[in-house]
Amino acid sequence: MRLRFGEAAVLFVVGGLAALVGDHSHVVTRTTVYLTDGVPFVWSSPFWFPLLVGTATVSLAELRLHLPTLRSDVTGRQALAGVAAVVGMYVTTALLHGRPVLPATALICVAAVLVWCALGDVPGAVCGTAVAIVGPAVEIGLVLLGVFAYNPGSDALFGVGPFLVPLYFAFGVVVAAMAELTVSRGRGAG
Repeated sequence: MRLRFGEAAVLFVVGGLAALVGDHSHVVTRTTVYLTDGVPFVWSSPFWFPLLVGTATVSLAELRLHLPTLRSDVTGRQALAGVAAVVGMYVTTALLHGRPVLPATALICVAAVLVWCALGDVPGAVCGTAVAIVGPAVEIGLVLLGVFAYNPGSDALFGVGPFLVPLYFAFGVVVAAMAELTVSRGRGAG
């Protein structure tokens, strides 16, 4: 593992906290509904949800650090802007609940492209593409298992929101940039 424990812990917490904001937005707008109450909840999410997203955040960061051409010029402001953009996209998907699928998904696609153009590079796109495939697939599996459901109007991709693909892509790009910032700040450039 290339991340140090403290670095991984910070990324885990940032990912988990950001996920709680987005998921709360989905729950209060009824974009998603949890079908289980057999576990403790944190805010509006089952306790495992921020743990899952935090783990995904650390895994993506680790993936980025194993890819070539680490950048040493990613700034804290860029990373903060990236986190804000992804949280904003996540909340926007909740506000678009029940809207026509194509324009809603197109809006999130445009935002994902802007995130990649501002913060990304080829390895960031690799991280984004990986999680844009795995993330929705995991959510589809959880829907099929009856853990939660996306409500009609937000479930056009095998039971989940089509907006998840660009949202997860942007998430991967931002985590890749955060990983680069983490190692360049914590260990010195080079």
